[in-house]
Amino acid sequence: MNSNELDALFTGLTGTATKEGVTASKPATTAVIASKDKKPAVGKERTRQKRHEKERQEERFCTIVSSDVLKKIRTIAAREGMQIKDVIEAALVKAIGGYEQKHGVIEEDTKRKAIDLF
Repeated sequence: MNSNELDALFTGLTGTATKEGVTASKPATTAVIASKDKKPAVGKERTRQKRHEKERQEERFCTIVSSDVLKKIRTIAAREGMQIKDVIEAALVKAIGGYEQKHGVIEEDTKRKAIDLF
């Protein structure tokens, strides 16, 4: 990520664009006070993202990895001109393939009937 992209990211988080293209900081109180009549735009954006993920058969999840691993993943993504999510997905697909070669194809567990437990 170059410095212009980083500036754009922080501008989006901390200020608003003006007609001249210069950003002006919002007062801290406006970020905290929300109108009771309007839902925040963030909710609408997240709803749009969820719909997009569902259409593409994608799902968000959160995990924790070591800082060194994440640095390397970011470096790989930058070198290859890919998004981090695509690098991680490729690694997971490869890991699943290796697991399935050793242990057989992974199938989704189906629920059993209670009578079959005993």
